[in-house]
Amino acid sequence: MKLSRQEKSTFLLLMIASFFNGFVIGSFQIQDIIAKKALHALDWQITILVMLWPVSSLFSIWWGKLLELSGNVSKYFIITAFLGRLILIFMLFVHNYYQYLFVLIIFFSFNALISPAQNTIYQQNISPRNRGFLFGYSASLITLIALSVSYFAGRMLDINEDLFRYIFAVIGIMGCVSSLLMAMIKVRKKDFQTQKKIKPAKFFLEPIRRTFEVLKTNRDFAVFERNFFIYGIGFLIVTPVIPKYLVEFLKMDYTQSFLGKAVISQIPILFLAPVAGKFFDKKNPALFSALVFGSLSFYPLTLLISTYFSDLSVAVFITYLAFFIYGIAISGILITWNVSSMYFAGEQDVAMFQSVHVTLTGLRGIIVPPLGFLIMKLFGIRPVFVVAIISLLIASVLNYKQYCSMDKKRFGFSGAKRFFIYIRKMFPFA
Repeated sequence: MKLSRQEKSTFLLLMIASFFNGFVIGSFQIQDIIAKKALHALDWQITILVMLWPVSSLFSIWWGKLLELSGNVSKYFIITAFLGRLILIFMLFVHNYYQYLFVLIIFFSFNALISPAQNTIYQQNISPRNRGFLFGYSASLITLIALSVSYFAGRMLDINEDLFRYIFAVIGIMGCVSSLLMAMIKVRKKDFQTQKKIKPAKFFLEPIRRTFEVLKTNRDFAVFERNFFIYGIGFLIVTPVIPKYLVEFLKMDYTQSFLGKAVISQIPILFLAPVAGKFFDKKNPALFSALVFGSLSFYPLTLLISTYFSDLSVAVFITYLAFFIYGIAISGILITWNVSSMYFAGEQDVAMFQSVHVTLTGLRGIIVPPLGFLIMKLFGIRPVFVVAIISLLIASVLNYKQYCSMDKKRFGFSGAKRFFIYIRKMFPFA
């Protein structure tokens, strides 16, 4: 792999920032278990908590519009460093669920800025042939740190669960350093909108108008986002169920819970993310997504199977297997979630495309976790897993159909036919 001088310097800073960002990502994996065990959060309170990340993503189109109008992304990383990351220091003064929720609301609100700003760096400083592969290496390092943080946090909390306040404070400091390092990356946007600043009265409506414009003018991107929305139903609907299942049904302590949810689920990402990134660089994102969505359907399927075992040791083992399967699939989803927008944006500014993607994540975040909570309360845990399986399989099939459609427009015949032509060339005697 040949890297330009700019790519080398950018990648070096991205990797150093990824080390510190791994602490932040680790907090994503453990915050709901901490609320359930240390703060004795109720099921509906856990549902609100797991909605924070996707719901905060609704703000992304406004962040995206600011990035689209700006030639300088560094200042937004600096804002995030001090307002969106250091806020976790206030966990030192948290003593109940509502204080905990308030701090996390601010923390996640600024998180919606990170993804489109990071995509701007990759679009401007990294060539298309290297984006997925380099992002995969960054994801692997983040994962290594995140799973280490999660495991040791579990061991510490089993000794004294009040230590969660200090763990979050350290994570806030590390997250601040990560964002400041990202701000040091020099990005010269080749083309950004230089029109006059939007008046405050119009600022609320303009990103919404721009969102519809992006989806209307780029049909392939709109179809891809529809399919991603359906995948998100399968992914998010189980989130309010997992803490209850691990803590109340399987009777797991902190170490056991974090081992499955935040360590075993992350180990495959550590090794497979660069491979998935390299594969992504060579494939249509619709085909790539079809494969990883279909793979992820085995995660709720395995969880469903685990519920039929009365022996807790067997059920825990199968649940750990489910988290391992989750990690294999997420290795690919992590790439397609973060990098696909650049494929559809082409030469246009990717910030708004990624912001639309993230915002639609937020839209489903309003609907899906409450739906999972409602199904769990009315019918139990198993039907939630069934709905997740069906949603992921539907998304996989629709993505494959889109891949065939896009290939037909490009080559005059479908991807399936191209596959058979390739086989005939490899095996002419067939």
